[in-house]
Parts: sequence; structure tokens; C-alpha cells
Amino acid sequence: MAKLVMDCRELKAIMDSYISDELLVETNHDVLRHLESCPDCRREMSDRRALKSQILHAMKNAAETQLDPIFAARAAAELREMALRPRFRDVLHPRILAVGLACLLIVALGGLILLDRLTQTRQTPDLSSNNSNFAGLAEAIRVSWSEMTSQAVGDHKNCAVAFHLLEKPVSLDQAAISYGAFNKDLDKTVTTTMQDLFKGDTPDSVQVVDAHSCLFEGRRFAHIVLKIKGRIVSVLVTDTDLPAGNDDIQTAHFAGALNAAGFHLGHHAVFVVSELPDAENITIARSLAPVIRLHTEQVGA
Repeated sequence: MAKLVMDCRELKAIMDSYISDELLVETNHDVLRHLESCPDCRREMSDRRALKSQILHAMKNAAETQLDPIFAARAAAELREMALRPRFRDVLHPRILAVGLACLLIVALGGLILLDRLTQTRQTPDLSSNNSNFAGLAEAIRVSWSEMTSQAVGDHKNCAVAFHLLEKPVSLDQAAISYGAFNKDLDKTVTTTMQDLFKGDTPDSVQVVDAHSCLFEGRRFAHIVLKIKGRIVSVLVTDTDLPAGNDDIQTAHFAGALNAAGFHLGHHAVFVVSELPDAENITIARSLAPVIRLHTEQVGA
């Protein structure tokens, strides 16, 4: 019997648990499959994650949660005093300590031999079911990443090049309040990094065209538009609920000589889209990865 696909009502009931990583692996698979084809739920997931980030950031920086400096100094002094006190092992006679360690070693070796014998008698578990689940999850991640990449390229075409967006973009300052703290000053981080990367070229090799937050096909991007070596370059950052990857740069090629290079940082995906050669696109992405990671960590996004 075919498994029923999770609907929007079911997803919304467990959405907060998903964001907090409290669900079973199989349920996470169902959530990912639903998000692949439902822009409304992707948008609500992004909004809820941004709200959670704002609440955590506010709690972290609230005056009532700050550590009292007097208490901190007293605690540090007490810890230093405890560290300087003679410990039980320091007052043991060396011969007594040696005998005790020898006894412990004998007991440990005996336990390891018994454990090895018990392990050898156990049957090897059937991993075929788990392998199938992992394969399904990997495919769901691949499809979702491919869709996100296509949306980033579509945003580049319709926002940075043709200005055909259905909804008017908002400033990054406003987006930082409404859609996630990572938007705040993201343009400054990106621009400074690009100016350092291309500082050996002509003074006008990097120009800032625009910086805003825009919506394309139900996905919201922080969008920094640059002109590098005379070519329009989009740096796009969006929320994602995909499992964390290994920060490798993933590339894709599209019609019209467009190249995309993307990477995954925590709960954010970052894309560089342009008509620059693929090698330069990858170089830009690699330069941005550490600074955007530091930026999101500092703002608590």
C-alpha cells in the first residue's frame, strides 16, 4: 500500500518540533518531501525559524540574562582555590597507586575479552532498511538543493537583471526585523570581502548595485547585487531546513552562460550567480563562506 504524503495541516502541527530537531528520521523525510512541492509551507517554515532566531537573540542579549560581574569574579576565585587544593590521587603513596592501577588494568582487559566474545556471537543486523531510508533522504536533499539553486538563478534573472518581481523588495534592515537577523549589514560583509578579493584589479572592478530582501517563487532571499569586472553578480542568502552539509561548493550551469556556485551554512544556503567564468564564481563562493559563517554566528541567526 502506497504511503500517504504529509499534507499542510499535518506539517504545521509538527513544524516547531522539526525546527528544534525533535522528530524521528523517518518523519524528517516526510517533511522534506512535502517542502519540496509546497512554497507556502517553505515560507511559513522560514518565518517560524526567523522568529525563533529573533527570540533567542533577544533573550541572549536581555539585561536580566547577563552574568553579574561580582558573582563571576567570586566564582572564578573559588574555582582557582579548588584547583590548587591537594587532590586525593596526589596524597596516595606511589606504590599503592601503582598496585591499584595494575588491578584496574587486569579487570579492564578481562572485560574487553568477555565483550569481544559476546559480540562475536551476535548476528549482524539487517541494514538494508536503513540504507533505503538514507538513500531516500539523500535524494530528497538533492532535489531540494537543485530547486533552491534554480530559484536563486531565477531571482538573479528577474531581480538583478530584468526587475520582473511580483512583490516589491524591502531593505535589509527591515528584513532583519521581519525575516531574520542575518540580513543586518550582510551587504557590508559581502562588499568588503569582494573588494579585498579583487583589490589587485582596477578601482572600479567591484561596484555595489543594490542590496535588499526579495521574494521569488515563494522563497525569500537576501540579495546583494554587484558589478564585478563589468558583469552583474548576485549573492543570495536564504533560509533552509536541509540537514547540514560539509560546506563543499556545489556548482550548476544554466542557459545564457549563467553559472551558480552554492554552499550550505547552518540554516542558510548561499548562492553566487553570474556570467563570470565558473572558476571565478567558485572563487567568490569560497571567499564568502567563512565571512558569512562568522556574520551569521555574530548576529545569532
